[in-house]
Amino acid sequence: MPWPLAPSKAQRIVLPANARLRKPRASMMQRSPRAIFLFSLEPWGDMWYSKHHYAAFLAKSYPVYFISLPDRWRWTDLFSMSARVRTVKEGVHVVEYRNNLPLRLLPAPLERLMNRLNAWKLRRLVPSSDLLLWCFHPAAVVESKVLRRPGTKVVYHVVDPYQGLTNDSSFARSSDLVAAINPWYLHYYSRLNGTCLLIPHGVRAEDRTPRPAQVAYYKELWGSYAIMAAGLNYRTNYALLIDLARQRTDLRLIVAGELFTLDTEQQIRREALFALPNVTYIGVKHPDALRDIIRGAAMGLVTYDFEPTRSIPETGEGTPLKVITYLAQGCPAITTINSYVPVLDGHGIFKAEDTDHFIKLVGEVLEGRRTTDQVVVERYLDSVDYERLTNRILERLYPATEEDTHGEEALRQPSAEERPIVPADSVILIISNEGWDGPRYSKHRFAMALTRHRRVFFMDPAPPWRPAHLFQWRIGSRPTPEGITVLNYRNTIPLLGGVLGSINDRLVSFRIRRYLRRSGIPWPLFWSFDPSRLLSPRQLGAVRAVYHCADDHTFRWKGEKALARNCDHVFCIARDLMPRFLPLNGSVHHVPHGISASDLTPAPIAPLDLPVKSGFGLYIGNVNDRHDFVIWERLFADHPEVDFLIIGPEYVTDPVGRRLIDESPYPNVTFHPPVPYEQLVRYIAVSGFGFLFLKPDHPANRISSQKVIQFLAQGKPFFCSWLSEYADVRSPIIHVSNDMDETLALFREFLLQGDPPEASAIRIRLAREQYYPNLIRSLPFRL
Repeated sequence: MPWPLAPSKAQRIVLPANARLRKPRASMMQRSPRAIFLFSLEPWGDMWYSKHHYAAFLAKSYPVYFISLPDRWRWTDLFSMSARVRTVKEGVHVVEYRNNLPLRLLPAPLERLMNRLNAWKLRRLVPSSDLLLWCFHPAAVVESKVLRRPGTKVVYHVVDPYQGLTNDSSFARSSDLVAAINPWYLHYYSRLNGTCLLIPHGVRAEDRTPRPAQVAYYKELWGSYAIMAAGLNYRTNYALLIDLARQRTDLRLIVAGELFTLDTEQQIRREALFALPNVTYIGVKHPDALRDIIRGAAMGLVTYDFEPTRSIPETGEGTPLKVITYLAQGCPAITTINSYVPVLDGHGIFKAEDTDHFIKLVGEVLEGRRTTDQVVVERYLDSVDYERLTNRILERLYPATEEDTHGEEALRQPSAEERPIVPADSVILIISNEGWDGPRYSKHRFAMALTRHRRVFFMDPAPPWRPAHLFQWRIGSRPTPEGITVLNYRNTIPLLGGVLGSINDRLVSFRIRRYLRRSGIPWPLFWSFDPSRLLSPRQLGAVRAVYHCADDHTFRWKGEKALARNCDHVFCIARDLMPRFLPLNGSVHHVPHGISASDLTPAPIAPLDLPVKSGFGLYIGNVNDRHDFVIWERLFADHPEVDFLIIGPEYVTDPVGRRLIDESPYPNVTFHPPVPYEQLVRYIAVSGFGFLFLKPDHPANRISSQKVIQFLAQGKPFFCSWLSEYADVRSPIIHVSNDMDETLALFREFLLQGDPPEASAIRIRLAREQYYPNLIRSLPFRL
């Protein structure tokens, strides 16, 4: 380090301007603290809590001073006029200072004077401005203006119930930001401070990295064992641990943690626990040693008094860090208290109702009937690593200037690690203008792709209003085989052509939000494909909001502009749609039609099941008046040697289209009723080519189509009218044409010359760029 620190002498450290352990980019130098003072009730040691983890992580990038409360007062403290600093192996500067007088005996004016004196001692450590005071309790020493110099910011990071302290509310109000550990704290402190973030318990990257040799040692030493790592204090349920050890003599119980002073009765119980032959107390272990012990365990235990099961806290109570610590090592957690991480309940966290249930869960884990769902757990842990959590706090305190943002964007796109995180317990609420039961459009396919990342709710459009709907306020729900929950509702009042739409939106939003909260879902990710309703995502309590423009509405819907303004991001399925939204929203992104794994690897189809011979031309989708049936007929008539198969429901009034359907004048053309979406990919696989010809007089007919990418995914030639999204992709990759003569010429050339051998591979490569996992990784936020 550039500044030496002696372990035992009082020190005055002069920092170079904006000194950091990592050299920051020049554009970020005014957007970060020069040093961080982290205030903790617990002292530095091998027993780590949240504040220790944050200090160690922040010390990788900033000078961090870890400040706990002074030790018990002694007479020699009368003359202590400076603070002492020692640097531990994690790079954290641990600070020790003394109260000159015993605070408990002082009247309030003298106590405030003593706190100012202590603040002066701390200020001397770093004689500069632009400090960050990161407080895990309402530290009285921080209330003094001595530490709150120009440029200094204060974070009140609430991980424990301090609401009973006299200065808790005033401290929250005067802080620049409040970080709340769970939803109850978020709700409570949001009333005191407008800048309040939900910051759940985090996980170290090191804890997710296995060390097989160390783990094998503990497995050989103890065999099959459970780990209980926590402070052994008055809250520990010693009776439960004794019952477990006595009933499961085949399981060794390893107990790690600091021994706290207990009353006589509890002390006797703790000694009785340690006296059992299958119980081993190993003392306090540093996290670097504890992680190997946890990874080798069959399960991790959280053993306090039992509390009723619920997903959202009802009072200001503790949230266990140790549950996340266990899961980081792939170790299932059995707990007597709620974790308040609903997404992990049953997937790695198993909540017991009473002693018998707790012991039963232990047996089920040992027998392999309860296991950790690694996909769900790892996805959640990705969202709560300390880098992401600290970035959320620092980015809110030190936002990028507009000039910096533009400069950085000119140089590079944000990496995945720099995107903000959608909380892991946020569900995705998709607002669709097409119901779930019916043809599969972009909104349906995106919904299914997103189920890999979050629980998905799909909101069907409301039916036409009837007077009975005045009394039908219930939100209906039903599960689907794909794992999506479909919601439905009735409009409360008639919209009257949109005049009362905003009032109805507010009423419906209230009902939806109430339904979600009762389901344990306080903040959804709002994702709308429908610009005609629910135009204010904040009324739904959305943590983030997206308008996904999957069609060219040309602002025909009065609410489309309002929805675009009210959302955090606008996604456009075609680049040509983006310019119109840029004046309305600063975050407009190209998110094209996507494909899934099933589009790339279809199951085979028996030739006898086909209504036409192989090598046919194929159209899939709705048959309606948007299609150019004149081009259809020319192709059918000019090429009787080619079979054409049209699959989909028909809603046609166009006279040419009606004649083709009703009279069937061409024997090489077959109209086939709709088939399940999952079967369409098999028809594409055995087709010779696909086609799509739309009338150019409608703007939505000239941008993009999901059908194109479905055929490209299997390397199939495709003929279509001019679509802006594929204007730069020339024949033979996609045969895009502007008029009938060009279309017919391209088709004749295809029949004569065939498809070039390299064309199929190029199409598949283009399609794979739009594979749903790739699209989701490119979003402006992380799931």
